[in-house]
Amino acid sequence: MHKLLLRQLKRNQKDELFISKNDIFLNSISDAYAQNEQSVKMLERSLFLISNELNERNQTLNDQLAKMKLVQDKLEHSIGLLNATVNSTGEILFVYGLNGELLSFNTMGQDFFDDIGFKPVSHWEEFLSIIKDKQHMLSIIDRLQHDPFQYLTGTIELLDNRFFDYRSLPQIQEKQIYGRVWCFRDVTVQKQYEATIEYHAFHDALTGLPNRALLLDRISHSIATSKRENKKLAVLFLDLDDFKKINDTEGHDAGDLLLKEVVRRLQTRLREFDTLSRQGGDEFIIVLEKIESEMTVKQVCQDLLALIKQPFTIGSRQFIVTSSIGISLFPNDDDNANSLIRKADLAMYESKSLGKNSFHFYSQALEKEALTQLAVEQALRQAIEDQSLHLVYQPKVDLNTMKVVSVEALCRWTQHDGVVIPPDVFIPIAEQTGLIIDIGCLVISKACLQLAKWRDANIIELAISINLSCLEFQNEALITHLIDTLTHYKLEGKYLIIELTESIFMEDKFSVKDIMLRLNQYGITFALDDFGKGYSSFSYLQFLPLHYLKIDKAFLQDVESSSSSAAIAKTIIDIGHNLGLKVIAEGVEDQFMLDYVKAYKCDLAQGFYLHKPMLPEAIETLYLG
Repeated sequence: MHKLLLRQLKRNQKDELFISKNDIFLNSISDAYAQNEQSVKMLERSLFLISNELNERNQTLNDQLAKMKLVQDKLEHSIGLLNATVNSTGEILFVYGLNGELLSFNTMGQDFFDDIGFKPVSHWEEFLSIIKDKQHMLSIIDRLQHDPFQYLTGTIELLDNRFFDYRSLPQIQEKQIYGRVWCFRDVTVQKQYEATIEYHAFHDALTGLPNRALLLDRISHSIATSKRENKKLAVLFLDLDDFKKINDTEGHDAGDLLLKEVVRRLQTRLREFDTLSRQGGDEFIIVLEKIESEMTVKQVCQDLLALIKQPFTIGSRQFIVTSSIGISLFPNDDDNANSLIRKADLAMYESKSLGKNSFHFYSQALEKEALTQLAVEQALRQAIEDQSLHLVYQPKVDLNTMKVVSVEALCRWTQHDGVVIPPDVFIPIAEQTGLIIDIGCLVISKACLQLAKWRDANIIELAISINLSCLEFQNEALITHLIDTLTHYKLEGKYLIIELTESIFMEDKFSVKDIMLRLNQYGITFALDDFGKGYSSFSYLQFLPLHYLKIDKAFLQDVESSSSSAAIAKTIIDIGHNLGLKVIAEGVEDQFMLDYVKAYKCDLAQGFYLHKPMLPEAIETLYLG
């Protein structure tokens, strides 16, 4: 009998008689308890198994959730990195759907909308409202409708004058296009920088005028236009006369101010379609289009010369500046831009040679003269290299003793075929080309060598004077060569006299004085040549360490017939003596002039009446007498 039933019978005090009487019933109950107990066990087993299965499934779900969470975190991290990358590209990114709707944008895109005061535009067409060239962008959209897979690049300008480079790519997944990505980069600063570089590449930095590169393009364009319209064209080459003196005496700042004022004045006379260009320094080129006749050009040139000649006020000082103009014409003279400029340049130099402050038209005669000068220049270079230039010497006599005390070295050039090239032909060319420095060095070398030869021949009191231009005198290499040559030949500087012209007064007086004092230390003395012919600055006579004053022969030629010339000559002699200078009369050509300079106590004299220039051997014979 089931133990649970026995406990119940015992609890209810049922004896064995009761049990035996109800045996069948009690056995049934016992079986029922046994069956129930078995069912409970089976149920518990089932619940246990189910619980274990649920626990396992729950663990599996938890593991899967953990994995999904890890994947989600990684995905969110990747998305964050992607967004950070997109936001840090330095580009504005917009994504538009195929229907033109704005789908997304990065933070720079938001900043862009904030900057222009727009809410994010929801459709592509709204973006057009801030673009200058809307038609260009509409044509791009039209092209995309025909071929949405295109890769596009370009530049747009906004209404606020900013520039953006753009790239546009289709948004594709599994060969299906879903939209379009637009990338914009602000290139405004770069465009401004490029524009500045381009501007300076074609414009003069000081005046803002077109430079030569831009000028050539404009002349070529003007020539083409003139051909179509059967019109004339004039090219004017304008150069300020003696502008370097203002730069040297007043400084480059003053010179720059004057140049700007020159430009302003010129522009007031020119028409809008004429071109004014600065070529550097004080050179300007003007292109006059649609010219009816040469008379029109002449009138313009006259007006320009008059405008420039008006006084310039810079600071508290006034300056008078003149100019020289050369003119070439299309189609008369040429149909090439460079050739027209070159020919106008030739004509400008002709204006300078005719006295400056004038204009001159190009002619074939000028071309021929230029070719002649080029031939002389080339031959002169060869002559300097071959040292075929030679010196002759014109004696200077002491008017008290009438003995030769010094000579002036004069450079002469005789070509191999015996043709003599006069100094007034080759010296100006040498000065224009810079060959004067080489000639100066050659003269110094030959003169010092001659001094050394005379010293060795016991002619020890004869001095040689040499002429140096302002350009030569301020050339450090030439001055060094002079000192080195004296040292090489062991010469005393007192036997070398340097003759300078009055143009030295227009140079930097402090620089000139420093060079003179430097050479004074070697015993070299200085003579001022042609006094009274040029600037005649008495302050410079006091300031510079001069020793001799030479009277220009122009004042001596007329002393017999002109009382004013005689008075001037006497005044110059008195000035020289009062300043403690020895006075030299040059160009003495007759007895009257000789008597005159002797009567007024000139110290020295030279001229054809006394002695012509001669070779060293003749000087030796004359000196040793």
